[in-house]
Amino acid sequence: MPRKRIMNRKMSFDAGDEGALAGILKFIETSLRELGIDKKLVMRTVLIAEEVSSQLLDSADEGAYMRVQVRRMMGDTEVSLTIRGKEYDPYAAAPDGKDSMSDMGDEEAQMAIRSILLKSQGEKLKFSYRNGTNKVRILTGQMERSMLFLTIAALIIGIVAGVIIKAGIPEDVTEKVSTYGLVPIKTMFMNALKMVIAPVVFFSIVSCFAQFKNLAELGRIGAKVMGMYVLTTLIAVLLAIGLFKLTDPGTKGRIADTAQAAAGVEEVASEVSLIDTIVGIVPDNIVEPFLRSNTLQLVFLAVLFGIAVGLVGEYSEVLRGIFDACNSLFLTVTALISRFIPVAVFCSVILLIVQTGWDTLTSVMGMAGTYMLCILSMLIVYGLLILILGHLNPLTFYRKNKEGMLTGFTLASSAAAMPTNLRICADKLGISPKVCNFSIPLGATVNMDGTSIILTVGGLFMAKVYGVEVTDTMLISLVVTIVMLSLGAPGVPGSGLVCLGVVLSSLGVPIEALGLIIGIYPFIDMFNTMSNTTGDVASALIVASSEKLIDKSIYNK
Repeated sequence: MPRKRIMNRKMSFDAGDEGALAGILKFIETSLRELGIDKKLVMRTVLIAEEVSSQLLDSADEGAYMRVQVRRMMGDTEVSLTIRGKEYDPYAAAPDGKDSMSDMGDEEAQMAIRSILLKSQGEKLKFSYRNGTNKVRILTGQMERSMLFLTIAALIIGIVAGVIIKAGIPEDVTEKVSTYGLVPIKTMFMNALKMVIAPVVFFSIVSCFAQFKNLAELGRIGAKVMGMYVLTTLIAVLLAIGLFKLTDPGTKGRIADTAQAAAGVEEVASEVSLIDTIVGIVPDNIVEPFLRSNTLQLVFLAVLFGIAVGLVGEYSEVLRGIFDACNSLFLTVTALISRFIPVAVFCSVILLIVQTGWDTLTSVMGMAGTYMLCILSMLIVYGLLILILGHLNPLTFYRKNKEGMLTGFTLASSAAAMPTNLRICADKLGISPKVCNFSIPLGATVNMDGTSIILTVGGLFMAKVYGVEVTDTMLISLVVTIVMLSLGAPGVPGSGLVCLGVVLSSLGVPIEALGLIIGIYPFIDMFNTMSNTTGDVASALIVASSEKLIDKSIYNK
């Protein structure tokens, strides 16, 4: 008879005991494995717990005990650490008076890097301090894996059901099922996405730029890493635009019931000049960009507020906390909405087959083919950048990083793939921890090359299918929007669909167009993550080579 899994495990450890840290980590690892958590997610969670627990123990009061709890919570597994002591600041900036890594000792540099590592965990890692007690919550991310499998299952079942309905169910019955069942569910899901688009984008980008002051303190290495991430994102967007125009997937104006509205958008868009677009970036009030979901105006406000947060002196920390809290709130709302993605996928796939027919499905497959071509081309671009900028053999990089690429693909999460990528950087590529321990966690937050590709290809494809003519001015706006979104993209399940909704709004395409690709998005997200994480490692390698912080004997081995 199989042993019953205990869903809530607790244990306390004496902070003064020399073996406390080892005991805490052993308890967490054992509990997670017995709860059936994927071993790679277990490793990631234990690494984070080790980083946090050691600092909590150092901050503990004399005679304090660390209370450790591992429990199932809302579809995920949570590890909580609670202990009395001095307030623990996990995101401590670089030491005062040290404005670059070259000015820091190894311990100080590790402190600065540690803050980036922890910050990159986003909603998976939360801290609080009340009544003299520190509390830390770590989510394993198991829910994301479960959501992936559920969504794929919903896709397969939806395809089978759609074929059966189209082939064997009378048309009047099919219409009633669609009108009173499938369409309302899909519409509610799309409305929920519309609801969170503006606040999610605004608060994510504000929170991102509010941290730039800390990133700047890391000096030349930080600037190079950020520069590489912006460069690869820009290349990814331009590459996607070029290949989309070359392959030209999809059929223009295929969605007939929105053709008239799309034509109106096209007519208005064609009359807007570049100078009008630039002037229109600056809104004349704060509220209207949220009401109209004006993407460029939202991005402008978010960047402006994010930079201003760091310039208001004693209120900076208070404001940063408020914006971070708002960001967490709307990301949590997004995560809750995303739990219905499998249901939305099931309904959307059936409607796609029943209402639009095989021609539209063929067009979607053509778009997917263009997307795959872009991903493959971007992987080649990484090799060329390594050769030209890093002066290293790119074939060696591909050979040694294949495990990292496979891990990113299977986990579909940049954060979950970090332990593997950090190990590859240090053990196989010979990159100094000063570079990879900073760039890999940061890249999991701000480097989204694969995501940028699907935002570009998906946006242009749906504009074409809905009969919206994308002008040169709109393309420039699209590039700016996607680059900014990549820097502040929210790191929660379903965030890719939210960002794609932002892109559609900027192009004047109805957000209902998401129904065309929502069914295949789980597969797309796996390739997105592979490209994202490969870009993280490639950028770390190039920066390390330029700073002479790479052991070439290890790299060439």
